[in-house]
Amino acid sequence: MVVKTFNLNEQQWADLRQQLVKQVRVSDGQFEYEFRCETPVEVWRAKTLPVKEAGTIQWIAGRVQSGDVFYDIGANIGLYTLVAGKRVGPAGMVYAFEPHVKNVDSLLHNVSGNGLASCVKVLSCALNDREGFFDFNYCQPGAGSSMSQLNGDRDAEDRQFQPAFSEYKYATTIDRLIEMGAIRPADHVKIDVDGNELLILHGMRKLLTGPKPPRTLQIEINQRHKPELFALMQQVGYSFTLRHDTLSGQKAIAPGRTPKRSATTRFLKSARPKIENGRGAQPLSLQGEARVRVRCGRQKAE
Repeated sequence: MVVKTFNLNEQQWADLRQQLVKQVRVSDGQFEYEFRCETPVEVWRAKTLPVKEAGTIQWIAGRVQSGDVFYDIGANIGLYTLVAGKRVGPAGMVYAFEPHVKNVDSLLHNVSGNGLASCVKVLSCALNDREGFFDFNYCQPGAGSSMSQLNGDRDAEDRQFQPAFSEYKYATTIDRLIEMGAIRPADHVKIDVDGNELLILHGMRKLLTGPKPPRTLQIEINQRHKPELFALMQQVGYSFTLRHDTLSGQKAIAPGRTPKRSATTRFLKSARPKIENGRGAQPLSLQGEARVRVRCGRQKAE
């Protein structure tokens, strides 16, 4: 057996790695973004940014203003971190939360490469309903992957998986980070965490019920704990107002199927929840998966 070795210096190794990297440039119609991609799934995520979750782009473009604070919880490689970062301006801030180490590596490259380091802070801690150290189980090790879980081994569709590896990771809560002065309270919150959204919402209850709660929230609703999540949002004064579907969800709905991973929904602080989907208001339905947009307003006592 013959083993060949390559005597490359540090710069040559860096140049060789760079040859394997693909730069993807996309536009949302208002701003352009450049993503540094090392894996095929990163390339797919970057190229489909304008269409995969068009409703998410519309929400950020229509709601996030200069000076706002935006939480991207489950930032992955930074798709919506960059979309929000382009809009908050120098007086605003985006906090991008992503515990997957390879995703964080790409996220940092993408933030820096788009000139947003001054208005985006990346946090690689996990978010939870309490502080402590927990096993963070990697569903897949590569950048751009999803479905990894904190303190569990069941994915967003409640399927058990064998972790590729586990990291003993520090987790905290949004409320604790705000109390410490580590982060500013949010005007807008996006949560896409593959089934862990209820725990994270419990960990930001003080923010949601405080004197200046987020004006809008968008939450990906998975099968796990769905009724409990809607109940919690109602308890803290938010009501469901709008749902929109991802591209894959639209394809599932077209022939009449129930999408597995599909929709975005909005909550408004009002006494009577309703759902709007382009066909008029309908009673609240918990079927399928939804991403939830929440808008804040004051609720009158009944």
